[in-house]
Amino acid sequence: MLDTSRWPELTLDVLKDVHLDPKNVRLETADAKVEADIIEDLFVNEDALSLVEGICKVGYLTHEVPVVIQRDGKHIMIEGNRRLAALKAIQNPMLVPDYASRVSGLAELLPDRSVVAKVKVMVAPSQDEADQLIAAIHTGNLRRPWTPGRQAAFFQAQIDAGRDYAELLVRYPTIDVRKFVFRAHIINMFKSVKYDDASLLGFLTTKQWARGLSTLARIYESKQFLELTGLSMDSEGVVTKTVSEEDFKEMATVIIQGMMDGNINTRSLNSVNSPRYLQLMRELTAIVSGEEGAAFANQVPGAAQASEHGAKGVESGAAAGEAGAKRTTNASPRPTGYTTSPPRKRRQQHYLDLGQVRPPASYPQALTLLLGELSVLDVQEYPNVAFLGVRAALEKSIKAFAEGKSIEIKNTGNNQNGRVQLGHALSWLSDYVKANGPTYLKQVLESVRGGKLVTYTTTKDALDAQNHNHHFCVGPDEVIQMWASIDSLMRYLMKP
Repeated sequence: MLDTSRWPELTLDVLKDVHLDPKNVRLETADAKVEADIIEDLFVNEDALSLVEGICKVGYLTHEVPVVIQRDGKHIMIEGNRRLAALKAIQNPMLVPDYASRVSGLAELLPDRSVVAKVKVMVAPSQDEADQLIAAIHTGNLRRPWTPGRQAAFFQAQIDAGRDYAELLVRYPTIDVRKFVFRAHIINMFKSVKYDDASLLGFLTTKQWARGLSTLARIYESKQFLELTGLSMDSEGVVTKTVSEEDFKEMATVIIQGMMDGNINTRSLNSVNSPRYLQLMRELTAIVSGEEGAAFANQVPGAAQASEHGAKGVESGAAAGEAGAKRTTNASPRPTGYTTSPPRKRRQQHYLDLGQVRPPASYPQALTLLLGELSVLDVQEYPNVAFLGVRAALEKSIKAFAEGKSIEIKNTGNNQNGRVQLGHALSWLSDYVKANGPTYLKQVLESVRGGKLVTYTTTKDALDAQNHNHHFCVGPDEVIQMWASIDSLMRYLMKP
């Protein structure tokens, strides 16, 4: 067990008495012999210049004491090499010629650079004990890093204590104060929304919310979100937005609901071109532009009728058009505010959640393009096109999955005159899952294949009817239900 309190302490001259460790694991240059090469390596590959800046602007922090060991009659720095390189460069900028002018400029900020000419160190009794300390510091995670929310809360606390934004900029010159203050304001904006669903407000007190603040940052830092909301912060740290309080409430509800449901996270928003990101931005754009049914819309009468007709497979194109007209004329107007809590209204879902359905690079590009188009297709406006897309996506995904296993489905007996259709693909996949697992997909596949579900439109027969029966059509809810019924199956197929 280490007891560093017994290790002796010394104060050494940074240029004369203590040397950089040529065996330092940070170094790109293996076992460098010349100290100038070690310093250059630490500046080029470990950004020692930023440490010079911190020392010159903030001061040399002594809360962590560097550690040396005696080796060949010299004091060798084994923990704190980057700090020592910075201190040496401050005393003699020409030790790093490529950085000399910048180091000299920063060193001029010091009232007297001699105050950092010496450094207090601990002397490790042996290399073994020194190695134990280094491992504990760098691999043991003894220091718990602050979460994004905690970082923002620190600067929010500074503001609450009476320090203005300009003062914080001076007080913390090496820190991106603007980023943290802006983050604090954004978090407070989301927390201050009076959500109609009490569970959303409760979610903001959970660890899941705290862990998800990186996800929130991916949204509010994006160019499209900033343009939609008009969010900005001026030179005095005041945040303003152009979007109305009502629209921001609806936008916040969509975002927090997605985070709570788990389909909005750093994985699903891994880029501005990811299906879930594009879907989210279309939803938020619909809210700001005031599109019909974008948010807080009642369940429309036409949708239920479309479901009933769709199950029977006899609704005509004219009837579908009439149902669509009902959806337009009977939809409730968007609320302008409440004096009492209203009954919760069902939010219409405009886009299928494909955030976790990402085909691997080995799958055909045609499938990737299809899923991308399906993710941004508004199912409220184009339910029948979306239903066809779901059918195509399911069939193509099964075929791509089999191809990834080097299996030709038509050679397994599942074909008709050499042609493999959706039914054949599902039949093969059912046999494959029964033989190889996972067991939880057996019921999913049987439900889709057998047509025994209570809701007809979540079955293969309905998918085929949409493709072949010119009298058959569906409403938005059927599309959403169909996708929900095969979501776990689609995720499985993306992992060949």
